[in-house]
Amino acid sequence: MAFGILYTRPFNPRSTAILAVAKASNLPLDLVTITSSQQAPEEYLKLNPLGKIPTFVGANGFILSECIAIAIYITSQDKTTPLLGSGNTENHASILRWMSFANSEILPSLGGWFNPLIGRSPFVQEEVELNRQATLKRLQIIEDHLAAKTTSYLVGETLSLADLFVAGIIAGAFRFFLDGEWRGAHPACTKWFLHVYEQPIFSDVAGRPVLAEEAMANVPPGKRGE
Repeated sequence: MAFGILYTRPFNPRSTAILAVAKASNLPLDLVTITSSQQAPEEYLKLNPLGKIPTFVGANGFILSECIAIAIYITSQDKTTPLLGSGNTENHASILRWMSFANSEILPSLGGWFNPLIGRSPFVQEEVELNRQATLKRLQIIEDHLAAKTTSYLVGETLSLADLFVAGIIAGAFRFFLDGEWRGAHPACTKWFLHVYEQPIFSDVAGRPVLAEEAMANVPPGKRGE
């Protein structure tokens, strides 16, 4: 019997960590695809009035929206998990800090950089550039944080939910924008990202990392390749 239903869509960055922890914890989830909030069926809007993803519905009827809350809930089903800080309140708070930073600071600007380039939102070159700069500024914060640490983890000395969640959020940046030049200039962030992908808990759902050979150009979708 499934532990619950996760409403999401393939390659949704906010769902990667949820799927990773659920699989590693032997908590099977039935997946239901919601293509977009604009096309969400009425039945789904009763669960999440904004139509956003992901949303979790437990086998017991418990409904939970917001990706960080879902990730914490799924992870906490294993009372012995080290992924939430192992009882260290400072580490636990820091895990939440990095998850929130990725979700509220990195992903919106990354989406504002990427979506216009594929026709998912209107293309305005100046706005794309502003979002590019904002994304890179936020990734620099991760680089500086990791460069000052002696371990390849965002929090503490072991893998945590923060690593899984943040890696899932920025996987698209590495795939489409963070080319060899960027990776060479940001060794700490790159090493950390690849290290997370080496962990079976992550790679079992995310597969192998895809790294950009060159960054997508800031041009309208129809102009790319000309």
